[in-house]
Amino acid sequence: MNVAGFVCIADEELMVRAMRDAQLLLTEHIDRGAGDAEEALGQLLEILDRQSVIAATNRLCSEYGLRPVQRAQKTRYRRSNG
Repeated sequence: MNVAGFVCIADEELMVRAMRDAQLLLTEHIDRGAGDAEEALGQLLEILDRQSVIAATNRLCSEYGLRPVQRAQKTRYRRSNG
């Protein structure tokens, strides 16, 4: 449906597109030799942290009786040396 220039996409389709984008990003990262993981994580966050994806996730969770994951404070994840 197109209303005033906006295209409505079903939540399921939006989630599938986000997952495909994320999979493609990870595949490209691995194919390049997995050199800069921080850059790849930043790009992955850009895909999965879109307002439309978050809203669709919340609606789908509500529809299926699931609890959405609460957003934690933004922290940088570090690998432990051990």
